[in-house]
Amino acid sequence: MKPTKIIIALFTIGSALFSIQTQAQRLPSKFPEAAPRQNVYVELGGNGIAFNAMYENRFRKAADGAGFKVGLGGFTSNYEKVFTLPVGVNWLLTKDNKHFFEMGFGATFLHYEDNFDWGWPGGTYNPYPVDVAGLTIDAKNSVFGHLTLGYRRQPSTGGIMWGVAVTPQFNQNGFWPVWFGLKFGYSFSRK
Repeated sequence: MKPTKIIIALFTIGSALFSIQTQAQRLPSKFPEAAPRQNVYVELGGNGIAFNAMYENRFRKAADGAGFKVGLGGFTSNYEKVFTLPVGVNWLLTKDNKHFFEMGFGATFLHYEDNFDWGWPGGTYNPYPVDVAGLTIDAKNSVFGHLTLGYRRQPSTGGIMWGVAVTPQFNQNGFWPVWFGLKFGYSFSRK
């Protein structure tokens, strides 16, 4: 992927984070806390394709509202290695501070490495485009967008949290509307 596309993607996400953060500070919460709610979880599928360790933080001192998330993920096999770095913003809506509707968007930076020896003496082999878990990528480093719509259960006083989501993925090669994520982790609350 060209550096200009990566810079544009980072600028767009940064602008969205700033805009959402300033709006989130103005809206009152029904569930204020002493500090912004933080979550640490592992995600199977979801925004980083296969497996991710994620960190999430709200922009204001509450369990609901706007926040950001960032993670590390990937997978490896005998023939390929995939590293992912999902970043995004999300919004949590709740009526009881236990059951949450989650919606969000972001970008995932993907690094793909093919370890297979194709046996091309004196020549080179370009494996791209390649299919990674259903997503077509054109280069060793690429970026794709993701959306999130899901359900999350997290205790009002903090503790074990879990969630499920539909996380459509898209890049210049297409749109994959049926992609799912399952998350399990811990929610830190300070009342």
